[in-house]
Amino acid sequence: MRVWLYSFALFLYRQLVRLVSYVNPKAQLWNAGQFEVWEGLESIFSTNQRPVAWFHVASLGEFEQGKPVMEAFRSKYPAHFILLTFFSPSGYEIRKNTSGADYVSYLPLDGSCSSQRFLDLVNPQIALFVKYEFWYFYLQGLANRQIPTLLISAIFRPNQVFFKWYGGFFRSLLGCFSQIFVQDEESKKMLEKINIQHVQIGGDTRFDRVVQNLRQPKPWKVLDEFVDQQAFMVVGSAWQSDMDVLIPLINSKEFPFKWVIVPHEIHLEELKKWESAIHLKTQFSTDAPQKDAQVLIVNQIGYLSQIYRGASFAFIGGAFGMGLHNTLEASVFGPTVFFGNKNYTKFKEARDLVEFGLAYPVEGTASLAHKMKEIYDAEDVFVNKQVQARTFVALQAGATDKIMNYLNENSHGIK
Repeated sequence: MRVWLYSFALFLYRQLVRLVSYVNPKAQLWNAGQFEVWEGLESIFSTNQRPVAWFHVASLGEFEQGKPVMEAFRSKYPAHFILLTFFSPSGYEIRKNTSGADYVSYLPLDGSCSSQRFLDLVNPQIALFVKYEFWYFYLQGLANRQIPTLLISAIFRPNQVFFKWYGGFFRSLLGCFSQIFVQDEESKKMLEKINIQHVQIGGDTRFDRVVQNLRQPKPWKVLDEFVDQQAFMVVGSAWQSDMDVLIPLINSKEFPFKWVIVPHEIHLEELKKWESAIHLKTQFSTDAPQKDAQVLIVNQIGYLSQIYRGASFAFIGGAFGMGLHNTLEASVFGPTVFFGNKNYTKFKEARDLVEFGLAYPVEGTASLAHKMKEIYDAEDVFVNKQVQARTFVALQAGATDKIMNYLNENSHGIK
């Protein structure tokens, strides 16, 4: 793809978002954010005198991957001003007040003028992009200014455009990075085949993130009062397609524990629909505690990563639809994990959990119930899987240290 075609695609994207924003809340948020972004950046960086470390993530999942590195960077280089930018409103709106950054902003949409204006204003000393962000003008601008730029926790698959005969435009972007940290050996080999040599296997920083969650418990009174020391199962990041499978199992009363349901997005009408379909006594997390409630629907954000603590089982949503959500948030606490069997194979950690017998893709209610019962009825298997899941996650941690070691050894003038 030539530069002019890339620019034209961005122009069309912006116009489409403006059009859709009249009916789509996410598009409306992004569109509003793009209109306001420069005012915020100007107010902060027109007078900033501190060296800037720029962290960019697409959305919430990439933020969770970048956060351990951002925190480690803060600890190692406390004099730096940390700028965190998001592309997606679903990440920005939830983490715009995070304490880990000095300023959080939308990333102005890529373009020749906008990228130059951004880099002139922010003047980053170093830039760290997380996993999947490849913006032509930004990356070219960083490279032209010789600003060290890292891509962290990246993972590549053969079907990506970089490895197609027509992917030369995108392959050129990989050369803009000073160093690329990939999650696995397969990604490294694929990059080396297209002559990208500045690659290092770093692992997935999400393992470091979830280990932090394990070590830093954050009790939630609502959950503690609901569970009341009883066994429970968590349904995390649930979509309607997931609840179509889970609700019949809940209503069967086959398992003697409580249920905690955390939707992927909070839409009151949908949650009320779930409540009506569930035959057990159900309460929302914003309700007053109800001692006889057997199902808790969490209609608040920011609690999922800690809700898995103490759960017997966890079902992770998304795999019956667009793609599986974060399995590591659950696995670090030990529950056996289940998810749909339609769309999970592109997630390495999910494939690994399945290979080690710590997670199970299921096709529907019957297969889920059968596997849960098989594990639950064998107490030694149930306990062993909890220990194995925690161990699996703990052994994968350390990606943040590898990235920080690279920065220490290749300081690029960072002080």
